[in-house]
Amino acid sequence: MKIIHAEKEADYVQTAVALGNFDGLHIAHMKIIRDCIATAEKRGIQSGVLLFEENTKSVAGRGKVELITTNDQKLKLLSRENLDFVYVRQFTEEFMKKSPEEFVRLLVKNLKVKIVCVGYDYRFGHKAAGDVNTLRELGEKYGFEVIVTDKITIDGETVSSTLIRSLVRNGRVDDAVKFLGRRYTISGEVVYGKQNGTKMGLPTANVDYDSDMVLPREGVYAGITEVDGRRYVSVVNVGKNITFGAKRVTVESHLIDFSGNIYGKNINVLFVKRLRGDIKFTNADELKRQINKDIAKAKNMNIALL
Repeated sequence: MKIIHAEKEADYVQTAVALGNFDGLHIAHMKIIRDCIATAEKRGIQSGVLLFEENTKSVAGRGKVELITTNDQKLKLLSRENLDFVYVRQFTEEFMKKSPEEFVRLLVKNLKVKIVCVGYDYRFGHKAAGDVNTLRELGEKYGFEVIVTDKITIDGETVSSTLIRSLVRNGRVDDAVKFLGRRYTISGEVVYGKQNGTKMGLPTANVDYDSDMVLPREGVYAGITEVDGRRYVSVVNVGKNITFGAKRVTVESHLIDFSGNIYGKNINVLFVKRLRGDIKFTNADELKRQINKDIAKAKNMNIALL
């Protein structure tokens, strides 16, 4: 998979490109992208995805939008698909002011589009003036076909990034899986913290996560931690370590049956299920006893490390 940046033109004769905000790469987003790949393969042309470095809604002044998936995570996920390229560019205020037709002309010039794949609710151009019908009209004018993927519902709920954010914020990470298509994951470098876990004989990996990520509700979770391509069942705390009077929300993972120094390594923490809320204990011994109970519970869940 080739990554093309900014205003460079794709070195292809014809392409099929998936368009969307793709802020979560949830199952509905992936359906659009996989439809694009399948169509491109049938037509014998190259397939790609347009990714913006920024969240378009944030740049458009609709307030801060918490991330479900970072750009690095997106590129890793997309690299597992049979895509030919990802076209990455900034979503600046200047770019935001392009009319729907100006945006389409850019696609035709830079990406040689012959097929454009979008979701049923796709909007584009200045002030989201363009919709699917606008895109079809412009497709007729500029010579490309538009393929629209219908909405996806699960248990009566429409798959959306808004829904997934709400589930994660409320600690319902096990419910988020069926809409996201994978376990909710926070990635980052392992950094030094207050060493409270180490002092109790229960060391944790303190993750320097992206501050724009949506955080699961404070509490303790059964999880999986991925280090150097290997996975370990884990107990993950999201909170302020209220027993020790900390103020910053941290994400700390205790890797069960693991030993070794992982400071400075980048790890992935996958959330499986919320075990309990955050509790303030009277002393470290009480906390240690509870953590050991949490570890036993996580072990008994027989979490698949696939």
